Amino acid sequence: MPISAFTPSLNTRYSLQPPCGLPSPVRSSFNDKGGIGIAPIAENGVSDLSEIDSVDGNNNDEYRESTSLDGIAEPDTLISCFGSLSVACLPASTRGGPVITRFPKPPPPRPSSRLGTREEQRRIYLGPKLSDRSTGGPDAGPLIDRFSCLFQDQYDCVSNPKGIVSLGVAENFLMQEECMELISTALRENLTPLDLSYGDSLWGSRRINKALAGLCNGYFNPAEEVRPEHIITGVGCSAVLDQLFYTLMDEGEAILLAAPYYTGFDRDLIGRGRVRLIPVHVPVGDEAFEPDCLKMFEEKLAEVEKEGIRVRAIIVCNPQNPLGRTYPRSTLLAYAKFCEEKDLHLVSDEIYALSVYDNKDFPQALPFTSIMSLDYEKELGIPFDKARVHVVYGMSKDFCSNGLRIGSLISQNNPLLLRTMANTSMLMKISSPSDVIWSTLLTDSTRLKSFISTNRKRLTEAHAFARGWFVERGVEVANSNAGNFVWVNLGKRLGFSDAITEKRVFQKLLDGGVYIAPGSAYHHHVAGWYRVTFSVPRGNLIAGLDKVETLLNLHLAN
Repeated sequence: MPISAFTPSLNTRYSLQPPCGLPSPVRSSFNDKGGIGIAPIAENGVSDLSEIDSVDGNNNDEYRESTSLDGIAEPDTLISCFGSLSVACLPASTRGGPVITRFPKPPPPRPSSRLGTREEQRRIYLGPKLSDRSTGGPDAGPLIDRFSCLFQDQYDCVSNPKGIVSLGVAENFLMQEECMELISTALRENLTPLDLSYGDSLWGSRRINKALAGLCNGYFNPAEEVRPEHIITGVGCSAVLDQLFYTLMDEGEAILLAAPYYTGFDRDLIGRGRVRLIPVHVPVGDEAFEPDCLKMFEEKLAEVEKEGIRVRAIIVCNPQNPLGRTYPRSTLLAYAKFCEEKDLHLVSDEIYALSVYDNKDFPQALPFTSIMSLDYEKELGIPFDKARVHVVYGMSKDFCSNGLRIGSLISQNNPLLLRTMANTSMLMKISSPSDVIWSTLLTDSTRLKSFISTNRKRLTEAHAFARGWFVERGVEVANSNAGNFVWVNLGKRLGFSDAITEKRVFQKLLDGGVYIAPGSAYHHHVAGWYRVTFSVPRGNLIAGLDKVETLLNLHLAN
């Protein structure tokens, strides 16, 4: 067989071959000589995007660039070698001369904090000084210590009956048998020798990206098809969020998001990215999900800008955590319009997208609507830059596998973002076994449909049990239809409305052997609310609720 049979088309770069190659950072246009034009570079090193023609992203030829770096002063590194490497299947430059980077030069280093004498340092550090970057953020030590104690002393009716019953962590144990069988089958039948190497991509794998694109197209109803090259994966949504906001924003810039909000954002976004999270305290109840809430975002934006804080993004968590409820389409459109008007990134965390259940006490609940399903310009009636929209999704919640650590970013119209994140993608590359397991399920349409359907039925039953338990004891339960938890108002039942008592009740429950999360941990501005996870083994749920009843003297309502 001739060698040419193994050679890709001369018109297709290796990095652009389907299903998961990343596009060039900025789309090139053809020059008047038929060559490949490069975006003009301003004096500050940033491309003048206004002079780039709009092109069809499906045409790979319009992305091609020279690989030659002749004439550019580069250090002798492996990356510089690849930059000047001649590969037969890559197109030769028709322009001649160097390819100019589209990234500005890095800023000069900032001065570090004063080191002081060795004696002064040793009062703070156990060795030489640590970086300001790593030590200047919030101290997660107490939280880490508390969760370490919790995880090491978890309740088990047989092996540890005196342990702490955890009803405060959003984990789904309702599909454990199905998950264990899937893991066994997937690894036995689909693990290949390639999975023992780095695989076929540094930012996921062709297999997982293709499977994820299929899931999005089949269950998220996207307005435009999701393609494998729109996706980057990482070791859980925490890692993806960390890398995403590290890429989107600079230190000190701010994000607005409706409160109460998922407390993990404080860790995922502040710890390394060092951005600001600014809660917008929306009304309690149904009004929290109405388009009018964006008026509060407008007010908060104006307020923080007066303080000299630059807002760069908004996060919408849909379905909402900790409220456990889906957003209406009209509100998602209001978010999109606001971000377009203010030129903000819009990040939609949709990790509970398929964990929507039936709640007979909430008949007006809406089905899940992905932000990918919006036809922005048609529905809003205004020009809309779709490059500002990014979706985060993972395996932990809908597929009951927090421990497998698989998350993903879907950004359909921002190739520069994906290419930039690919620079550091090895820092969050998922393991091959996790890749194999999730890919196996996502590409088996019959099994996937059964898994999602069964999980929803079990969530429906578990929610009804937990909700009924609290209602029988006179505790207000917020309307919900998604996620792994209920949002309950113990403060109203116990007769308190202050944050100090809320924390004391939390501590009393924890000391008594049951963990539920207080609303203040989610930045809720109304004291007395708690998030209670119901998707745990029924024996654990009953044991935990029994402790709540005894410790708080919650008798059945007459």
